[in-house]
Amino acid sequence: MIRHLLFLLICLCPFTASAQLNNLRLSDAATVSLLSCDPIDGVAYTVYGHTAVRINDPANGIDRVYNYGMFDFSSPNFLYRFARGELNYKLGVNRFTDFFEEYSERKSGIIEQVLNLTEEEKQRILDALEINYLPENRIYLYSFLFDNCSTRPRILLEKNISGTIEYPEILQQTTFRTIIHRCNKNHRWLTFGIDLALGAPLDSLIGQTPQMFLPEYLMQVFGHAKIVQPDGSSRNLVASTRKLAPSYPAGEKPLDSNPFIISCLFFALVLLISFWESRCKRYFRLFDFVLFFVCGLTGCMLFFLSFISIHPAVFPNYSIIWAHPLHIILAVSLFIKPLMKFVKRYMLINGIILLLFILGWNFFPQKFNPAFFPLVLTLCVRSLLKFFRVNTF
Repeated sequence: MIRHLLFLLICLCPFTASAQLNNLRLSDAATVSLLSCDPIDGVAYTVYGHTAVRINDPANGIDRVYNYGMFDFSSPNFLYRFARGELNYKLGVNRFTDFFEEYSERKSGIIEQVLNLTEEEKQRILDALEINYLPENRIYLYSFLFDNCSTRPRILLEKNISGTIEYPEILQQTTFRTIIHRCNKNHRWLTFGIDLALGAPLDSLIGQTPQMFLPEYLMQVFGHAKIVQPDGSSRNLVASTRKLAPSYPAGEKPLDSNPFIISCLFFALVLLISFWESRCKRYFRLFDFVLFFVCGLTGCMLFFLSFISIHPAVFPNYSIIWAHPLHIILAVSLFIKPLMKFVKRYMLINGIILLLFILGWNFFPQKFNPAFFPLVLTLCVRSLLKFFRVNTF
């Protein structure tokens, strides 16, 4: 799950590029296109698809793909910078044939939207891409929701046309979490991890423009958009659309295990253990140590994301109410006899807080993954039981 989450948050296209840009003048026959690529079946980090810009000028022998989805695993302190939200992406350039073959071999559909631009606009877009590709400009601070391979081409286009682009409202208001859940529908544990790591900002209603962080939605809106000239005249943004590589239906494969069912089974196991303790008048101290210690480690991750990282949409995260770092102190205290009074008070306070959390489940401004509910119940039950049976410690 951790590997999938890593690739999810840094997703969209792990291809390399090695083109050398020069000062180019496009011919009258040149075209500028938006390439939208499907997710690759069974590959979690591609669940959001990909967007790139194609410049095709047969007269000058130019056919290039400009790709804002490049990153480098070998960069210094990669994992720490990723966790803190300081992940650098960069603009790369591929030959179109290489780009096409790569995606085709991996069975990713490609749709090309040829943009309805003037010669001057095409040249300005190419010049802007060349400037972006300069060594001092090609690296940018990646943001999964707000600055990625889909948002960059849209903004570049908006800045380099004559007039403005009018986007008809074809997308209903929704939330980032709803969009992410739809994309992750075949990756349940990935959804579980995202719901744990990302907080309440993911559940705010958003309009159409923020939704265009997703390549699929960008393609849909572009297909209905118009360029409005300063004199009031308008033209369609997209001149033509064609499928370059076919989409492949998802293959037959077993579904991911269901986190909710597994959480329920774990809760049932905890009830059995608690009943057995009561019958045998024993206390399985090691079990609670592992339970609260793991929950505390999860809380450390949430604390880091919420208060140290600069990732968007991670603060506030109300999951830190039930998974927080203080559980580690409790776990260690279970083995220290002089701290039994502290343990008793901690268990009471924690049990009450978790009980209130459960009662207010639907009133938080954050949607929680259903699999969290049995886990919170587990912590609540163990806390209250140990408070009332603290003498067995």
